[in-house]
Amino acid sequence: MYLAWKELNRTKGKFALIIVLVTLISYLVYFLTSLAYGLASSYTDSVNKWQADQIILNYEANDNIMMSYLSDEEFDRVEVEGEKAKLGFFPAIISLEDAPSEVDTREAIYVFGVEANSFLAPQEYSLITLGNGVIVDESIQEAGYELGDTILIAKRDGTALSWVIQGFTSKATYQTAPVIYTSLDNYKLYSFNTLEAPVFSAIVIQGQVNNLANADDIILVDYAIQDFINTLPGYTAQVLTFGLMIGFLIMIVAFVLGIFIYVLTVQKINMFGVMKAQGISNPYIAKSVIWQTLILVFIGMIIGLALTIVSGIFLGGFVPFAFNVLFYAVISAGFILFSIIGGLFSVRTVTRIDPLKAIGA
Repeated sequence: MYLAWKELNRTKGKFALIIVLVTLISYLVYFLTSLAYGLASSYTDSVNKWQADQIILNYEANDNIMMSYLSDEEFDRVEVEGEKAKLGFFPAIISLEDAPSEVDTREAIYVFGVEANSFLAPQEYSLITLGNGVIVDESIQEAGYELGDTILIAKRDGTALSWVIQGFTSKATYQTAPVIYTSLDNYKLYSFNTLEAPVFSAIVIQGQVNNLANADDIILVDYAIQDFINTLPGYTAQVLTFGLMIGFLIMIVAFVLGIFIYVLTVQKINMFGVMKAQGISNPYIAKSVIWQTLILVFIGMIIGLALTIVSGIFLGGFVPFAFNVLFYAVISAGFILFSIIGGLFSVRTVTRIDPLKAIGA
């Protein structure tokens, strides 16, 4: 390490260019990872908020919760080891009731109809004191919605329901859109125009299903929560796309860095020849090359990660950006591993140097 650090200090300008390259590419990888994780989280935050193990839908819904309808009878039939809860679900468009006509306040949202005492209801649900009170994801505030505002939720028949925002909750998005929590009664009024409809969308379970007890006229299908998440439109494709992109970027960094180190090694053949002629062993010189590679990568990674954190602080409110220490650790380990592999090509060149030929003897 001493030899590697000594050379870095003596030729700062030459190695600074390599550090800049590693910094830019590592910044790109960390930044894309944060965007990918933020986007994936915005798809599933509200689902993860349930801390549930399974979800049951109608088989005819074909994995689509928006097309699933279950009755109180099906709910009673399902036997579980743990807790179960009813979930009403539908997408909708909301707007502010008192907004000026020239201001467009329409927002696409998803509505979760829940029972007040179920584990599906966020902690803030206790703030609801009105029959038409709702809890909304805090991201809706960026569109100008505030506590106490009356919102209009458009129905398919051209009419609208009026709901009042009585609280905000965090990390409650579904497929990147904000979630509104309301009662099952409000869900029924919106979907069926009556409180008498004994219908909801899904059964969510904390625990395990012991018996689905399908009726003759309906078949129930249970999913592990992660399997349900994987059925969300675009989720799996998005995760795979970003994963492959990030993986290839890491390998490209290692390949480019390996080329740079190899070129620098070739330029120093005479110097290495003199060192070997003086009795310095191949392992010592090889370790120097590897240490030099690791130092360059480490400095570039640290700067790239710092830039990512700064970018996240400034851009967090505008793009789906989220930090994940575990992902950063895995990516950093990948950088180091592939960079070492790239550096080994230079080591191979060093070990084959003939001291007499290198010094021109």
